Amino acid sequence: MKNHLLLGAIVLISAEALFSGVGTIVKFLSDELTESQLIFFRNLVALIILTPWMIKQGYHELKTDRLGLHLFRAATGLIGMYCFFYVLANLPFSAAILAIKIAPFFIPIVASVWLKEKVTLKTSVAIFIGFMGVALVINPTNIEKFEAHYVWVAIFCAVLVAITKCTLRKLSDTEPTVRIVYYFIVISTIISFFPLLIEWKTINNLAWLLLCVIGILAVLGQLLMTKAYKLASPVKIGLLGYSSVIFATLIGYFIWDEPITLLTLFGILLLFFAANMTIRQKWLF
Repeated sequence: MKNHLLLGAIVLISAEALFSGVGTIVKFLSDELTESQLIFFRNLVALIILTPWMIKQGYHELKTDRLGLHLFRAATGLIGMYCFFYVLANLPFSAAILAIKIAPFFIPIVASVWLKEKVTLKTSVAIFIGFMGVALVINPTNIEKFEAHYVWVAIFCAVLVAITKCTLRKLSDTEPTVRIVYYFIVISTIISFFPLLIEWKTINNLAWLLLCVIGILAVLGQLLMTKAYKLASPVKIGLLGYSSVIFATLIGYFIWDEPITLLTLFGILLLFFAANMTIRQKWLF
C-alpha cells in the first residue's frame, strides 16, 4: 500500500509537469487562436495518437458497462477544459494554473460524499497548509487586478476538476487506464468539433506544430494522471496537484517575467511540507 501511494505520488507529479507544458503552449497561442481551435486540435491530435494503439489492443479493450460514467467524466472534463483555457488566456500564467489547483481543496468533500472515503485530520491539515502555500505563491496584491468573473470561472473550474478526479477513481475500479483516457478523448473530440465551426482563425505552420505538441503532452499527462488515481486515492495524493503551481511559477518567471517574491518561496516550502505530510500520512514533528 505504501509503495502504491509513493508511486501514485510520483506519477501524479510527472503528469502535472506535462500539464504545465500544455498550459504554457496554450497561453502562448491564445492570442492568435480561439479556445475552440486549441481544445479541438488538442483532443484530435490525442485521438490520432491513441487510436492505432487501441486498434492493436482489440475491441475488447473498448467494451464497457459504464458508458454513463464515461460520459459524465467527459462532460466535467471538457467543460473544465473550456473554463481553464478561458482563464489561462486572461490571467497571468501562474495565477491561471492556480485556478485549477484549488481543486484539491474540494476533492475531500467530493470523495467523502461520493466515494465514501474517510478524510483524516492529518489529510485535512495537509490540504489547508497546501492551500495556504498556493495563496502565497501567487502575489495577493495581483488579485485586485482581476475582474470578478474570472475568479468565479476559476472556482467553477476547480470544482469540475475535483469531480473529474474523483470520477477517475471510481472508474478505475473496473476500467483500465487507456480505456478511460480513450473514451474521454473520443467524446471530447466529437463535442468540441461543433464550436470550431463557429470560430475559426488561420493557423500558421508554427501554430500547427505547437498544436501537435499540445496533443502529445496532453495524452501522456492524461495517462499518467489516470494511472496515479488508480494507484492511490485522490484524498491522499490530490494535494500533489499543487506541484504544477511550482512549475508554473518558474515558467511564468522565465517566460513572462512574473515576479517571485519571498512570499512565493515561503509558499513553495509550505507546499513541499504539505505534500510530504500527504505521502507519509504522519506528523513530521
